[in-house]
Amino acid sequence: MKIEVQYQGGDECAVIGHLAESADGRVFFEYDQNWKAQPIELSPAYLPNSTQGSVTTPTPQYGQLFGLFGDSLPDWWGQQMMKRFFQDKGIPWSSVGVLQKLACAGAHAMGAIGYEPPAVSSDFRDELTVEVADLVNNATSFLHGKTDEILPGLMRSGLSPGGAQPKVLLGFNRDFSRTMAGGGGLPDGFDRWLLKFDLDSDYQHGKEEYAFSLMAKSAGIDMAETYLLECGNGMSHFLSKRFDRPGESRRHIHTYSGLTHTQIRDGVEYNQLMDLTRILTGSELGVEEIFRRACFNVLAGNDDDHSKNHAFLMQPNGQWVVSPAYDLTSTTNPLASGMRAASVNGKSVGIDRNDLAELGRRQSVRRVDDVIDEVIHAIKRWPEWANQSGLSDYRVDQVADEMPACAL
Repeated sequence: MKIEVQYQGGDECAVIGHLAESADGRVFFEYDQNWKAQPIELSPAYLPNSTQGSVTTPTPQYGQLFGLFGDSLPDWWGQQMMKRFFQDKGIPWSSVGVLQKLACAGAHAMGAIGYEPPAVSSDFRDELTVEVADLVNNATSFLHGKTDEILPGLMRSGLSPGGAQPKVLLGFNRDFSRTMAGGGGLPDGFDRWLLKFDLDSDYQHGKEEYAFSLMAKSAGIDMAETYLLECGNGMSHFLSKRFDRPGESRRHIHTYSGLTHTQIRDGVEYNQLMDLTRILTGSELGVEEIFRRACFNVLAGNDDDHSKNHAFLMQPNGQWVVSPAYDLTSTTNPLASGMRAASVNGKSVGIDRNDLAELGRRQSVRRVDDVIDEVIHAIKRWPEWANQSGLSDYRVDQVADEMPACAL
């Protein structure tokens, strides 16, 4: 199988190169000669434009694909949607290769990378008017094994997002009274959002993540616009405005995992993330932003700051910047090892203010103590943010008990 890789972040689509799978299952990539003359470096660490000939990944332990393309694949939820898509075509999931999955994402993967020819029909991604309640009910029934039917709106909007939690990519009008699913053009007055389903009102995931987003913004962290969509039956779904799709344009996004070929289980060291930020962006403000996030994640009890939860965004001129923060919530010791996903100065447990201050000084961050104090001040206002989201008193207290900053 062979597919064309396209860059869709400019005024016109440009061919980046081609992916092909050999008989032994290895995947090879070769840059298009015209693309090699471009000043834009999409994946400078493992696939610089200077790469010669047809190459396969030098890190097979990371996966079959270079990270540039691996970032286009969805995680658990999107994989479930893909599985059903291929099963409906009579293709067993066990026989579906990575290039077929990329072709299924087609022109509608996250970011600005697209794949041709698509596995879906030309009208599959056309925008449909949908009701969020219908998508919620269908997703809940599907997860619980109560239905084999997937609504077209759920299939079209759920193939691409990363992460394990059920989520969809939707278009909303300004007052969130109308919703559209698909990957085509949106009507005037609509914006693109990522919606995380709140499928169990007892756990209040949507309210909690929304409260965390308010707290993070107060701590000075760069975040996309967020919104809490209140629905019936006590459901409140968390929305984050897509920073890879401003208006009808597209922005290339590359996770730390994809850039460095680092698997989630391998963890992240904040010193290395800050070093990469300095090299890639050339911005000390970007380095300070990562430091601020390290302080927030450690002191707010977000231990799930793994390699796919840090990313870089390419501006239209090819300049890299740190992407807005995402997936901030209360998660304690998410790894099987019992340690947090990202370490500070080599420590994955028992990280305190002194460790964070040392990290800042090592990286020559200005106003280290001021940044830490600003983050602590925002976190100590947790009950205020939680009350704004309508989180239950029980969960407010439970989360506060897991926040190291609240004990300072």
